[in-house]
Amino acid sequence: MNDKAAAKYDEDVIRIINQLKNEIIERKWAEKKSRDALDYAESIIDSVKHPLVVLDETKKVISANLAFYDLFNLTPGIVLGQNFLTMADGFFDFKEMQQLLEKKQGPEPQVIDIYRNFHLIGRKYLKAAIQGLQYNVKHLRFSFLTIEDVTDQKIAEMKLRKALEDKSILIREVHHRVKNNLQILSSLLSLQITTLSDESPFQVLQEAQTRIMAIGAVHESLSDKGQVGKIPIEEPIRRMIEGLDALFDDNIQVSLTIDPIFLTINQATLLCLVLNEIVSNSHKYSFQNHTGSEKRIFIEIKESNNQVVLTISDNGSGFGIGQDRLKAEGGDYSLGFILIKNLVEQQLLGQWNVKRLGGLIHEIRFGIEEDQTIPPVSVEELSS
Repeated sequence: MNDKAAAKYDEDVIRIINQLKNEIIERKWAEKKSRDALDYAESIIDSVKHPLVVLDETKKVISANLAFYDLFNLTPGIVLGQNFLTMADGFFDFKEMQQLLEKKQGPEPQVIDIYRNFHLIGRKYLKAAIQGLQYNVKHLRFSFLTIEDVTDQKIAEMKLRKALEDKSILIREVHHRVKNNLQILSSLLSLQITTLSDESPFQVLQEAQTRIMAIGAVHESLSDKGQVGKIPIEEPIRRMIEGLDALFDDNIQVSLTIDPIFLTINQATLLCLVLNEIVSNSHKYSFQNHTGSEKRIFIEIKESNNQVVLTISDNGSGFGIGQDRLKAEGGDYSLGFILIKNLVEQQLLGQWNVKRLGGLIHEIRFGIEEDQTIPPVSVEELSS
């Protein structure tokens, strides 16, 4: 090989080497750009708030964001490159997800609601959506699957729906109870009218007033406390007794001992009416011809074995409505006696006994009923 040929050979080698060098540089630059683009795409996926999974045409997982791993307590090692339905021992292999992945995928997302118990994260309400994307350069098809955890929103919605249903029931129940109490008042006044030939109009009106006050004490407590189921009985009873003290103004001291007992509105109203009849009668009759220095009425209300035990006694002369209870059957019973007997035995399904020990001692027992206004459903049961 002469010098001229050798020089041309060297030029060709140098040119080929330079071409190879340029190609290697361009390829590395393209790879770098691809890596940068991939990193950028991954950062976009990770920035999505809701769990996001990228699937290829065969439903294998190409990428998933941090929110997905956090929600389902999974790791990239058992997710990436795996079929979405069969990965992690079939974590997502259930009917709703199968139906979603079988839907025809296009630019408009397909959405489905999921409610199930996952073995790693418990019971969840999910909203899943899948959307197709075609990559025109290489004619590749991808799917974006988003899965939103809507458990908190669903529970809040269920609470609100239950509250609205309860409110509707309560409104109907209030109307029903007011109607019943008005009917009680009407019946009491009708009975009282039959005694007008024996009693003065003033006494008739006064007795009607005390009975209305007894029912009003319960409704006043409901209004103040905003309670609609069982109510504590102490407050309405104290209000009623204070009203009777102010009405009669006879220097009779009333002592109250009341356990923390909760009764339905129906039972609380009936109890106040019974108390009103006995205590009003004691104010009017028990201390006739009384020679003692103190006039006392004692009221004790206890709970024993899911029963209310009401004891009313006085240190009077033994006169009053209790005499009717002690009479033989067929006696001339007063209206007050008829009311108490009916309220205790027919309405409260209880027992009423009277003893005389100096003054009169009334003992009334009845069972505590359950409130049936609203079925007891807890939020935990709704969300379980």
